[in-house]
Amino acid sequence: MKIHALLFTAALALPSIALAESPTPTPTKPAPTEKSAKFSADEVKIVAHLHHVNQMEVTMGKDAKARGTAAVKRYGEMLIKDHSTADKELTALAKKKGLAKIPAATPATEEEKTEMKTQHDAMMGLKKLKGADFDREYLRMMVEGHDKELAKSDVFIATAQDMDLKTALEARKTSLQRHADAARELQKGNAQAAATPTPPAKTGN
Repeated sequence: MKIHALLFTAALALPSIALAESPTPTPTKPAPTEKSAKFSADEVKIVAHLHHVNQMEVTMGKDAKARGTAAVKRYGEMLIKDHSTADKELTALAKKKGLAKIPAATPATEEEKTEMKTQHDAMMGLKKLKGADFDREYLRMMVEGHDKELAKSDVFIATAQDMDLKTALEARKTSLQRHADAARELQKGNAQAAATPTPPAKTGN
């Protein structure tokens, strides 16, 4: 009887021993959601500049549609579309990085301050022109302005550490080059048209 009692006691103890030896499963926690890193101070300045340029190009594109000839009107429409889309994407990216509102672009040097004033004065001057005169001045500004922005793009791309911003800057550079090339083609066409002599009007016998 004692032997049976011992065996029964041992049998009862086995499940307890097994449970004690089995490791308690650690509850799995969901991986923390990674928040997008915020822009650095230099990156915020880049974003502010891009926003300023987008707005300026849209405004000038509207002027081209209102005051230019047919080809320049189409060019202005392209700039309105491209820069409006770019600005929406830029604003969305800024919010993703914790920048609720893009600050106004402020010149960092006297040279930049002078450049911004010159651009503003030139834009105001465009509103006094129409037709071929508007085309000539507008296209000159488009070529020069886009060339300057292309040069700045390389500096911006090198400065930006945020990969999303770098990608946006690379895409912007491609768009700027397309705009500059199109403006040059229009300039060339206008110059050729101006250089072609107008045939004398025929007179009746």
